[in-house]
Formats: sequence, structure tokens, C-alpha cells
Amino acid sequence: MTFLSPTNLWLLTFLTIPIAIHFLNRSKNQEVKFSSIKLILGLKTTALRRVELQKLILLILRILGIICLVLVFSQPVTKGFLPGWIAAEQEARLFIIIDNSASMSAKENGKTFLEQSKNEAVALLPHFKKDALISIVQTCPPRTIFKGYSNDPSLKKTVKSISQTSSYDDIWNNIIIFLNNKLIFEPIKECVVFSDLMHSPDSLFKESIDNYNDWKFYFIQPPELKNNVTIKNVIFENRINTLNQLTKVNARIQNNGVSPEENFPVELLFNDQRVGQVISEFSSGKEKDFLFQAYPTKEGVMQSRVTIPSDSYSFDNIWHHTTPVMSQINCGIIGANKEDIRILEMILKSIDPYDEFLKIESRIQPNLNRLFLDDLDMIFIHNSSGMSKESVADLEKFLKNGGGLIWFDGNEKLNSQHEDLYKMIDFPNPLSKMSAGQGFFSTKIINKESELIKNIQVRNINAELPQVFNYIKTKTNDQHVIHWELNNGDPLLLEFSKGRGDIFYFTTILDLQWNDLPIRGIIIPLIYKLLILTGTDEINTASVLIDNPKWIPLRESKLGNKLEVISPSGQKQIIVPDYDLEGVSITNTNELGIYKVFSNGEHLTSFPTRLHPAEYLSQKISQSDLDGIISENQSKWLDMNRDLAQLFAEVRHGKTLWKFFLCFAIFFFLLETLLGIPQTKNLK
Repeated sequence: MTFLSPTNLWLLTFLTIPIAIHFLNRSKNQEVKFSSIKLILGLKTTALRRVELQKLILLILRILGIICLVLVFSQPVTKGFLPGWIAAEQEARLFIIIDNSASMSAKENGKTFLEQSKNEAVALLPHFKKDALISIVQTCPPRTIFKGYSNDPSLKKTVKSISQTSSYDDIWNNIIIFLNNKLIFEPIKECVVFSDLMHSPDSLFKESIDNYNDWKFYFIQPPELKNNVTIKNVIFENRINTLNQLTKVNARIQNNGVSPEENFPVELLFNDQRVGQVISEFSSGKEKDFLFQAYPTKEGVMQSRVTIPSDSYSFDNIWHHTTPVMSQINCGIIGANKEDIRILEMILKSIDPYDEFLKIESRIQPNLNRLFLDDLDMIFIHNSSGMSKESVADLEKFLKNGGGLIWFDGNEKLNSQHEDLYKMIDFPNPLSKMSAGQGFFSTKIINKESELIKNIQVRNINAELPQVFNYIKTKTNDQHVIHWELNNGDPLLLEFSKGRGDIFYFTTILDLQWNDLPIRGIIIPLIYKLLILTGTDEINTASVLIDNPKWIPLRESKLGNKLEVISPSGQKQIIVPDYDLEGVSITNTNELGIYKVFSNGEHLTSFPTRLHPAEYLSQKISQSDLDGIISENQSKWLDMNRDLAQLFAEVRHGKTLWKFFLCFAIFFFLLETLLGIPQTKNLK
């Protein structure tokens, strides 16, 4: 037991009053004359002994009554988290950290976790001393929004002003940052954290906080959700999308709530048009995968989303996605002579006979001294006889900005390319020209699930694989993905990337003296897929985590345009490009949904923001999960409920006992009164 007002214990000095009265009464002797000594002896053994005992009992009752009254005024409590006299007499510093990340938007009993946390935080303030220095902290973005004392009239208003976000909080790192303040010198240091706390800190948490052993932590968690179904993941299985090809979408849904869900709809929408729906049932904890197939609705950047009905947590009920559906590809062909260019032009003409989506630019350049690629989406380079340092720099810039390259290597002069081609762009190193003599090398596919092969429009793909008579033997590395290889294990077709650009590299050329690929039925669908893969704007439409910057490369011709971004809520913002890096960085991405980018009023691209993985609801951690990190002597874990303020006070200082001692005081004084009443029958 301890006391909140230990200074009142001085009142125990009043115990001397009944003791003094008792002994003073004993010292007073009154002379009484008796006619017989026999009567005096009888009185000594009976009545006098009874009177002395009664006086002693009355003294004890008075002492106990006074002790209980003094204890009532001293506010006794059971042993709490803080010793009562320390909290009452010494200076204190209090941090109240309120998590306003995405997961705190979950609703239970009609209020979000954040709203409940703010209400409870205000209710806890009267339990702290008026001269305790209080800091109110929010986690998204992390900052101190109030620093002062509890009697400040703006304190409650400041707590109520904390707004809900869809951001990630990194709660443990925020706690470390806020508590590591050299200006915190008060002997009593307390930190109250309102958060759902779904993830544990790392083992270095306590080593990261100055004076860690001086801190007392209170972790206050919201209740469990009863109704929550989550879109865990959505995968667009097609790497390329065109109007005449089915887009396959795989959605994974899980019921994280306690209640089962029946007749539960899952929908897929393309550009706000519903193209797929399934009705299913989910028991608690059940997870299911759904595969949708649909044709894109129009060309350009397709905006799609998978949706489920709204529940207690809305941020995991919609999954946004953007993907390019090809409309036109600006394609360049660079060859050493007319024959090299002609065969590629014939293939591309077979793919797009009416010039509907291919815009072709052909160049004859035996020696690649400079490359001018600003207006191209992708290029073919066939049988290059040599590249200068400047042309390699041009190619690197093109690839970093998202351009694509298809390279056919037949150069027998192995040292004719500038060394930067291998150092800066990571091209495979040519070793020697290999010849099959009178025979040929057969070809095999390494990965039949490769996007190059999957759904390719060929009846029998094994019968269409080419025979190779000559090729350039190369040295590859771990960054090179081999799609085709020869029967001797050397690569025929490999893929790698530079910056935002994809590169497909053939170790042979389109020449019948090298292979019979030009007359194989696979050549047209193969080149078509390579066109789509290298000419697609996958980088610009790729998603970013919320609050992370999005970089969009721009053509030089668009750098002077008026660039504008519209957020999912409709807010417009003018953005200024980086002229040196030839692109634009969009930093204000604090909303979930799809951002649209415009150039001179015309739609340029779109991209979605994605909820941080740590903000998907999961099982909350408990005190036992932090064994060895935060000891029980330094932390208390409480659940939000209707009596949180009272429970918090009892945990902090202990349970109050003054009512108990008041009842005892009344009992002792009442009993003393009853025993002290004179008995008239004994007076006769």
C-alpha cells in the first residue's frame, strides 16, 4: 500500500489525545467511605476490573478510528505502476503518442479507432498533475502538435484536430525519435501510446532510447474487429495488354473478421465498367483466389480496380491498377545496310499492314557514332559494326528514360564496340563467332511460362523453333535472363534491363546464313511480343507506395509543356520538371487511388498508389510478444473500453482504499459510542 497524499500522515499525532485522556482519568482518585472492608474487596475483583477493561477497549477503538480517518485523508492506494508519493511530489514529463495511420481508420461501435483514441486521450488528462509538462504527438506525419500543461485551454482542441490519414506510421521508430530528446530531464517520464500495434519493434529498441530505464510505457489498443474482409493482393498476369487479347487478373481475398460472410461479391472494373463479378462465401480466416478474364475496353492507359463491399476497414476494400493498352509505338530500325533493314520492315509490315499502331523510322548506319532517339519508344539494332562512346551514352539515356531495345548481334569484330557498352549498359561480352559447319544447333526454351512464349499464336511451338548455323558466343552474368538457348547450352535470346528500359539480345542475326528464323512461323508473333514488351509504358503506370515519390521520365519535346497532376480526390497541382534529368517527380502522393498526369491538358499517363503492407490489418501484438524488449516493470497494456480512464488511474497509482478505511473509521467510532453508554442497571 502507498499514499497519494503522504503529508497528511502527520495527523497521526492526534493519537496522543485519547491516550493522554486515558492516563489522566486513571490518575484521578476519589475518596469513597465504605462501612465494611468486605464490600471493597468484592468490588475490586468484579466491577473495577470490568471498568478498567472497558476503558482500555474504548481507548483502542478511538485510536483505530483516528488512524482510519488519517489514512482516509492520506488517500491510500494499492501498489501501482508509479509509487504514489513520487508521482505526487516530483516533476513529471508526459508523452501522448496517437497513431493516425491508415489502420486506425477501422471502425468499431460506430467510431474509428482514431476517434476513440482521441476521446480517451482527453479523458486521461485530468489524471496527471497540472504542472506536468505534456507533449501530444501524431505519427503521420510524425510531429509534436502540442507542448504545454494540462490547464492550457487549447490542449483538448489540439487533440481533436488530429486528422485521419492513409499513411504508414512506423510507430516504434517514431517513439524512439520523440523520446530521444536531451531536454527531457524530469525524474518522472511517462509515454502513453494509442495504437493498434500490429508489429513488434526490433531487438535494439531499448538501446536506441536515451535513459530508457527511466521511462514508463502505457500501450492502449483498440478492440478487435468483428467485420473485415481484405483484398490481400491482385496480380495482372499479362505483361502486355492489347484490345484483342484477354487480360487475366488474379485476386486474393481473405476474411480477417470474426463473422462469416455469405453471398459476398467480388467485382472487377475496367475504366469504371464492370467486366467481371463472382459471388462467394467466406468463413472466418478463410482465404480464396479468384481469376478474372476480360478484354480491355479501350486503348491508352486502362484504369482498373477490384472491389469488395465496404466493411469496418475501407482502405483494403479497393485495389487500384493502371496498365497501358497499346495504341501506337514509335519504332526505329537501325541497320548496317538495306538488307538488314528490309527484313525487319517486312516483319513489322506483316504485324501492322495498315499502319494502325506502328510508326516506323528506318536508318542505315554502318557505324553508330551518334544515336538520336528522343522521339522513339523502342529500337531494333541489327548487326551493328561498331558503337562510339557518344552513341553508347545516347543509348544509355534512352534506356534510362524507359525506351526498349531489341539487339541482333552478328559482329565478327569482337572489339569494335566501345567498352562502355559492357560497363555502363551491362551487355553480355562477346567471346567468339561459333559455326555449326555442315550441321546446325537446335534450340530449346528455358521457361515455357515466359511472357515471350505464353499465349503465343503458334500451333506447335516446338516445330517452329529455329535451327542456328552461326552465332556469337557470349559471356553472361546473373542479371541476364536467358529465354532460349542452343543445345550446347549457349544462350540464343536473353533479357536484361538498364534503368527503366528493357533489352532483348539475340546472339545471332536475321540472315539465312546464320539461322532459318526469318522463314519460321514463330518470327512474326515473337517480334510482335517483343514490340509490346519494349514499347509499353510499364514504368510510368507502375504503382507506388503511398507517400512515396513517383518519377515519370519525359521526352525532351514535353519538358516545356504545362504539366499538371490530379489526385484521386480531384485536387490539381502544377508540377515543374527536372530539365537535367528530363523527368518529373510527383511527391504529394498521400491519397489512395489513381493519380492522373496531364501535359498541356492532354492525358499523359496515370499511376495508382498502394496501401503500405504494414497497414493491412493483422493480429495485434501483446505484452508477451515483447519479452526481452520491453519488460513488464516498464510497460502496461490496456484495452480501450468504457472504464479506461478509471482503469488507467488504478493501474498507474493503484486502486484507491479510502472508502475502505472510512467504513472502518465509522465502525470503530460507532462501536466506541455504543460501549461508552452508561449501563443504568450497574449503577444501582
